[in-house]
Amino acid sequence: MNKQEKHERVDALREELAGLDGLLVAEYRGLTVAEVQSLRAAVRAVDGQVRVVKNTLARLSIRGTDLEPVSDKLVGPVLITYGKDLAGAAKAMVTIAKDAPKLVITGGVISGKALAPAEVEALSKLPGKNELRSKLLGTFNAVPTKFVGTLAGVPRGFLNVLNARKEQLEPAA
Repeated sequence: MNKQEKHERVDALREELAGLDGLLVAEYRGLTVAEVQSLRAAVRAVDGQVRVVKNTLARLSIRGTDLEPVSDKLVGPVLITYGKDLAGAAKAMVTIAKDAPKLVITGGVISGKALAPAEVEALSKLPGKNELRSKLLGTFNAVPTKFVGTLAGVPRGFLNVLNARKEQLEPAA
């Protein structure tokens, strides 16, 4: 690979990583092709991406960005995982790492803060973006629903009293 190709790859990777809040790094030495493919599929299912990159090109790509604290983790045969939902990507990586012990999560970075492997595992236990959105939507819907239920309670109670009185007077007639 000549110098021009390296510059092009660095620029392409920098463009691809631009705007990301974080990424995860794992060592993949000894994984089978099937295990790597299952990792890619699991991460792709949560709108993430798995890339095997040259360490020096990756370091050059993240230099001067919020992702730079992960530079020291880019040693040996590593792959990077990133996406819009980093918690979902972490969840997928941790799940695959349990099935494939040769996948070693070495760390990551979120918003400029380096993550240890234990912190990546803790991140994987957090709910994903879609789950958080559904919880927030449920909270937003709960308030008006309860309010309407409260407003409807008074007329409903009045109708129940009228029906009870009607049933009380019918046998007497």
